[in-house]
Amino acid sequence: MKRTRTRTLRGVIDIASGTTGKQQVIVDDGLINRGYKVTGFFVWNNAGTTSFISYLSFSPQIFGSKLMDASNNSQFAWTWLGSGAGSSIERIIDPDHVAVRDMFVNIENAGGAERFNYMIVCEEYTVSNDEAIINIIKEGSQSL
Repeated sequence: MKRTRTRTLRGVIDIASGTTGKQQVIVDDGLINRGYKVTGFFVWNNAGTTSFISYLSFSPQIFGSKLMDASNNSQFAWTWLGSGAGSSIERIIDPDHVAVRDMFVNIENAGGAERFNYMIVCEEYTVSNDEAIINIIKEGSQSL
């Protein structure tokens, strides 16, 4: 793999209070020799105090089934804010992933805000055919 540049993907997800939302952020462009490694995953809202759970995944997730599930190989980055006093935003990013197709931002258990901002910082890589195939298998939630 050879790193080519850094990209920033930003956007807004509008949801109703206490519900869920998702956004597809990279559309499969058919170029399997281009991959993205997420180095930063930030989610926030204008209120700044509204609790939420958010994660990045390689495939659309069924909401409410398995929130922030590290055993689900299609999930690879998590950001959350608890509802207790003094809670701060926490983040975890699995360093062993490369997205060559789609990524989805998922927000669940949002308690009060209707608009969430997100910013994903990722490094773009050129990958060989073999590396691309391995990462596509991983995206399909297969363990390697």
